[in-house]
Amino acid sequence: MLKEHLNEFVIAYLDNIIIYSNIEKEHEKHIKWVLRKLYEKNIPIAVEKCEFYTKKTDFVGFIIKPR
Repeated sequence: MLKEHLNEFVIAYLDNIIIYSNIEKEHEKHIKWVLRKLYEKNIPIAVEKCEFYTKKTDFVGFIIKPR
């Protein structure tokens, strides 16, 4: 479902998804694209696990941040 853009702007591992971009406007499009795909496949989202517009996050045990 997300494979057409894996490692381009989205990474998925088990039930974790990270969406990344360098440009904020581009990032908004990427978020909408991923959310639409999840909605189309009836995949629920755990809102309490979501983080938006963050510069640093923990993703499956790794700290992800800009260089």
